[in-house]
Amino acid sequence: MAQHSSSVKRQEEQLLVDRCRRGDRESFAQLMRLHEKQIFNFTYRMLGSEGEAEDLTQDIFIAAFRGIRSFRGEAKFSTWLYRIALNQARNRIKYLSRRNFFVRQRRRADYGVNTASESIEALPDGAPTPEQWTMTRDLAVQVQECLNHIPLAARQILVLRDIQGFSYDELSEMLSLKPGTVKSRLHRARAAMRECLSEKLE
Repeated sequence: MAQHSSSVKRQEEQLLVDRCRRGDRESFAQLMRLHEKQIFNFTYRMLGSEGEAEDLTQDIFIAAFRGIRSFRGEAKFSTWLYRIALNQARNRIKYLSRRNFFVRQRRRADYGVNTASESIEALPDGAPTPEQWTMTRDLAVQVQECLNHIPLAARQILVLRDIQGFSYDELSEMLSLKPGTVKSRLHRARAAMRECLSEKLE
């Protein structure tokens, strides 16, 4: 039953894509509504900043709209969309790294002090007590800080698998890697996260 539902959903999505390729903006708006939440979650976890994630999410959908005619349907639309998201995220992270380096250098020159990077909090949807809320908030911050700390390749595969929930086959297609390579990289990424979190929680 679930397989039938997934097949129907993909057919409906393909109809929207076909209309988009003919210039139907409303159909693209529907596609955007279907995937916007997941893409934002991906960009937030990759960048660690809500504002930057919102901007990047918008850029991803603009790039998707401009390139929709190149989508032929060999893969799922979500796979094609996440390829765009991955490329856009990599480029944005490189840009932000360069920008932040020059900003830090400028501040050190102006004030003669080191500035601490701002932590972005992933706030939970309510908690039973203030103490539990604080613990959950602090853990979320530590998880995001560790995601920001590990290498980009490890971060993206960890986010896609453990947070976004994509299968190994889907990751293999998105990243153009063999399934065995995906599994080994994910293993190393999880090990890096465990090491980082254990240091923070000591």
